[in-house]
Amino acid sequence: MKPTRNGRRKTRLALITGGIGDLGFASAEKMIRKEMRVVLMDRVTESEAKKRICTLGREKGRASYVHADVTDRDAVESALDDIWKQFGRLDVCMCNAGIVTDLPFLEFSVEQWQRHLDVNLTGYFHVCQAVARRWVKAKTRGKFIFTGSWVQDIPYKLIAPYCVSKAGVWMLARCAALELAPHGITVNVVAPGIVSAGLTAQELREHPEFREEFERLIPLGRMQTAGDVADVVGFLLSDESNYLTGASIVCDGGCVVGAASAPK
Repeated sequence: MKPTRNGRRKTRLALITGGIGDLGFASAEKMIRKEMRVVLMDRVTESEAKKRICTLGREKGRASYVHADVTDRDAVESALDDIWKQFGRLDVCMCNAGIVTDLPFLEFSVEQWQRHLDVNLTGYFHVCQAVARRWVKAKTRGKFIFTGSWVQDIPYKLIAPYCVSKAGVWMLARCAALELAPHGITVNVVAPGIVSAGLTAQELREHPEFREEFERLIPLGRMQTAGDVADVVGFLLSDESNYLTGASIVCDGGCVVGAASAPK
């Protein structure tokens, strides 16, 4: 929390898109432990979201839910209007909503390709631009955190649209960081590796044979947890990261170097 003019501490407010998913929720738990309030944005029903938020236990009351699809600009704008009406501000925005489908490159349909770009990349643009416009108008020195991926830097089989979308997220972050820096707004990427949660957990349920290969790619010898990713998010939330912008923290257990050195 930051001190206000009367010496009291102001509770920071964060928005997390895809907040009901494993990575978003782990990041929400980290933020709440840092005495922040969080608004989780997702496409699930209010009742589903309530069940998930209730698991925060003793921290009840620090998390709330807003329903919006990040591919729908009008829905995003409406959700942000509601947040500003209720809280009057936002201090941190974590763009995290995403999808992934496993298919050989030759089998992806145009519709599947476009859906990946719509959710994983254009969704980030919608939220980032809409929030940034409000921050610039209010002279808020906010922080954006984008969820990238180790595959933003290195191709991986069967997920071509996902790889391309995450490479786009990395470039979007750098472009936004460049133009928003004069306003005191930072934009950084947390780029996980192979996480045993969220989208990768979905892949492993559908393709359990992938586990052995995944683990072989990771020099640290174990798959990443959502908590491992949230730990890096925690650093980006801290004052120690205030001079960091346009950066990507690849927290992948060595996947990039592991993939580069794997036997062909």
